[in-house]
Amino acid sequence: MPAKVPEEKKIEVLTYAKENGVVQASRHYKIKHATIVRWNKQLHIYEPQTASYPLSKRTEILNYAAKHGVRAAARQFKVATHSIEIWNSELKIYGSFIRKFSKEQKIEILQYARDYGVIAAADKYDVSPATIISWNGKLHVYQLKKPYTNDEKIKILTFARDNGMTAAEQKFDLPSTTILRWNKEFHIYTPQKPADYKKCTKEEKIQILKHAKMLYDKMPADSRSAHQAFILVAAEYNVTQDQVRKWNKKYPTVPLRAQRKIPVTRELIEEAQSALISARGHITRASRQSGISENMLNKMKKDKKIKFDKGQRKIKTYPPVGPRKARIISGIIAALQKSKE
Repeated sequence: MPAKVPEEKKIEVLTYAKENGVVQASRHYKIKHATIVRWNKQLHIYEPQTASYPLSKRTEILNYAAKHGVRAAARQFKVATHSIEIWNSELKIYGSFIRKFSKEQKIEILQYARDYGVIAAADKYDVSPATIISWNGKLHVYQLKKPYTNDEKIKILTFARDNGMTAAEQKFDLPSTTILRWNKEFHIYTPQKPADYKKCTKEEKIQILKHAKMLYDKMPADSRSAHQAFILVAAEYNVTQDQVRKWNKKYPTVPLRAQRKIPVTRELIEEAQSALISARGHITRASRQSGISENMLNKMKKDKKIKFDKGQRKIKTYPPVGPRKARIISGIIAALQKSKE
């Protein structure tokens, strides 16, 4: 049975951790991170290094992410990508990033990942580590590392808990998705969660919306934004920006900018039809290939401007006859579809 550490020794270690950080204290005294954290929970010598970001700082980081990418913002402000995604789920500063890479570009990124690590490649090319791993599963440019043991997983999770997700990604060359998946199994630390929705009465909702309208009217005429007004009142009344937007839709108070409608031209329909056929009828895959939103593709499909026949998928993938006859039948179907248009 290990000898009990006297309280004076614990205070000495924790005082050193307070001045130099938990990592340095662990190396200096050769004590595990988890042990130092556990001692501090008992004695409260230092405050855990969990940075608190005010709304203005979060908005600045999210605006940077909208221009340069999430990983670039994480590097610039030394914040975990997971934290940025959580903030954006509430504030909605940027939308989803859709970038297309050719096979040659993917191979170039995978070769860099092979030589310098997945995280280094993700940082250089501003691509998600999970995306790089997915590409390698198809292209096989580098060898996968041996499976991690439970002890190694716990060590990495403990490091992520004490030093943050970004530091764990960089040190162990692992994507945050992998670390989060392990944590669901071992429960080493509690991940951050988006803010809970607060229940408000009708009178309270209208009062919040009136305050948002007042803030909106005070903004310069050339830069008025309902979105920014919603962010400010959401922080003040401890509600989410998504809630305020929904309330404003039900009780119109703050004027919204009219959304620009994309004209459905013949070229757009042809591009969408080609992408739908190439994706074998899968809307999500067709959206990624063409860059057209899923909502737009679904609307065009509902209006019968584009379509995909399941029989066409069967003939192309599993021909019930020989290859030559299958090509002839496929050509006939395509000609019939074109004549109906």
